[in-house]
Amino acid sequence: MPRSHAAPRAVTALALALLLALAHLAGGTQNASAAPHEPGAAPSEATPLAPITAERDAGFAVRTPAVEVESASAARGGYAFDVRLTGHQEALDLCAGWVFEDFMAGDVVSSHNHCGGDVVLGLEVGDAVALTGYAEGRYTVTQLKTVPRYSPATVLEGGLWMQTCLWDSDLMRLARLSPA
Repeated sequence: MPRSHAAPRAVTALALALLLALAHLAGGTQNASAAPHEPGAAPSEATPLAPITAERDAGFAVRTPAVEVESASAARGGYAFDVRLTGHQEALDLCAGWVFEDFMAGDVVSSHNHCGGDVVLGLEVGDAVALTGYAEGRYTVTQLKTVPRYSPATVLEGGLWMQTCLWDSDLMRLARLSPA
């Protein structure tokens, strides 16, 4: 029977909310006068969560992992995918089809490998891909990357990608889609 990750996430979120509430009641927000985008600053009561801004993100050191890259221009067969969902991890966990994910560093069409996404593992440079729904169009696979799971979005280097995780591994496969 497939294991659900929803319950541990809900418990973790509940525990974090409880911890934050207790810290607030105990006076643990003495640094609340600092601006919310400053590293280490506690959020103010007016803004319970610090906003994510380009200015704030620029202050983080990002370690880009080593990646395997394959590029070429070969002509091959074609694939078609219907992309009807948009979101991120929560939408993927529904296991209800292909999900369009919008990141600042690039866009991704993804699905868990056990939900049909394993087809991405068979894509090769030169394959034709047709998308309907989100990101509708005809594309060609122009690059393949194998990167560690939870890599920063900077590995996308812009553009549109398809993504799934490798079986029994902590790696994921990315296939760059370029307009045909």
